[in-house]
Amino acid sequence: MKKWTKGLFLLMSLFLIQSCVKDIQDIENIEVENWQPNVALALVNTTVSIHDLLDNFDTGGYLNVDDDNFMTLVYQGNVFSAQGKEVFSMPDFSIPMIDTSMVLPYGAINTPFDIDFFSVKNGQLDYSFESPYTEDMNVIIEVQNLTKGGQILHFPMTVNYAGTSPMMVSGSIDLKGYIMDFANDEIAVKYIATNAAGDRKYLANMQLNFNSFEYNYAQGYFSQYQFDLPSDSLFISLFENAVAGNLHIQDPKMNLIIKNSFGLPIELTSENLEVATMSDGMMNIHTVLDNGVSFNFPSVMEAGQFKTTVIEINASNSNLSDVISSNPQQLNYKLNAMTNPLNDPNIKGFVMDTSRFDVDVELEIPVWLSASNFAVEEINEFDASFLDDVESAKFKLITENGMPVEAGVQVYFLDANNVVLDSLFSGGNQNLIPAAQVDSDGKVTASGMGNETVEINEARLQNFRNATQISIKGLVSTTDTGSVAVKFYTDYEMSFKLGVEAKLKQ
Repeated sequence: MKKWTKGLFLLMSLFLIQSCVKDIQDIENIEVENWQPNVALALVNTTVSIHDLLDNFDTGGYLNVDDDNFMTLVYQGNVFSAQGKEVFSMPDFSIPMIDTSMVLPYGAINTPFDIDFFSVKNGQLDYSFESPYTEDMNVIIEVQNLTKGGQILHFPMTVNYAGTSPMMVSGSIDLKGYIMDFANDEIAVKYIATNAAGDRKYLANMQLNFNSFEYNYAQGYFSQYQFDLPSDSLFISLFENAVAGNLHIQDPKMNLIIKNSFGLPIELTSENLEVATMSDGMMNIHTVLDNGVSFNFPSVMEAGQFKTTVIEINASNSNLSDVISSNPQQLNYKLNAMTNPLNDPNIKGFVMDTSRFDVDVELEIPVWLSASNFAVEEINEFDASFLDDVESAKFKLITENGMPVEAGVQVYFLDANNVVLDSLFSGGNQNLIPAAQVDSDGKVTASGMGNETVEINEARLQNFRNATQISIKGLVSTTDTGSVAVKFYTDYEMSFKLGVEAKLKQ
């Protein structure tokens, strides 16, 4: 893939003259019959390919060149999802120990998620109780749901009598590295309090508070979660100078490339998918995303891996072709994603704290098109000081066009207030550059030849000297006035010879 630079490739032929004249050199003279000049210069004598223009024009996208040298413009954007830890979080919960052993249903935890188990990355169990006895006590706290290395949480402690009763006791147990298992849909906890003689005792006001959970991996049913995906835009500068005309792009595509490491079903929909166009204003793109598309996800055995899904939007499943042919300026998109679109609690999955999905948006515009009177305009600053000593001039342009476009051109000279002072040609746009001929596949078979002469007298030169800007306007059509679709290849070339005969002031 190669970086594509500025502008509309259809106007390469127009802007090439402008860019080349900026670097006027006294190179090989052009033979022009019957000229008797005071000064004759060859301004340009060069052959350029599309590759030669890549450093002078910028579309903001990329140029993909296949093995046959056929070109496709690619515009890219990205949407990033939230991470797994934002989809699911284990809430804090407390268990008042009104007996030495308690079994609570899973529903006692205030969560919409039906979690089978999760590995504890961070978390703690805070305990507090009162010992009403005037003797030392041995206390063990056990949580059947928490295991590490196959062993349940078994936390022993000694409460030393300090001469006051009741003894107030509190502390924390670090749960990092444990597995919290809810496979039986219950929470089972107990404590054992004994004195030195081994007699079992009751403790007063015992409270167990499970809090500050973070997880590495969680498995179960995660209900429905709506991702808050940001809206974004792609600026399509390919058509930024277009002002009118007919253009039809063959086989445009939009690809959504999704890489997902969430281990559960997720459905992608479009809340907004629209294009600001030059020809038809704002246009909505209607696609399969209107009804939602689910994408691939890894199995439990593939935890930590990404699965890729490519959703192709093309002319057969959308109105993309009509939208792209309306001279798009900007693509605006807002996508939505929801876990478990069927809301089926029997569909279990997993989430890791590092789980995420990424969506790459690619707009592919093949350089395979037909154009008829496609109008473009570009305005640039103009320094006419080089005309100060010129009384009259005659320009001659000879072209050999190996590209399947013909260009009608007019150059207007403007003052600082954008008032037109003069034009380079009389009678409107001049068809300066004839198109190459193409075969039935839209590929060039023979170059188009052009030969034009323009004479400028002193009165018109004075108008040019008063100008501070030039407006280059072009009407571009593909071969046979846009009646056939043509393809562009990187080895297409165009040759220019531009000479000037100038009569200098005495």
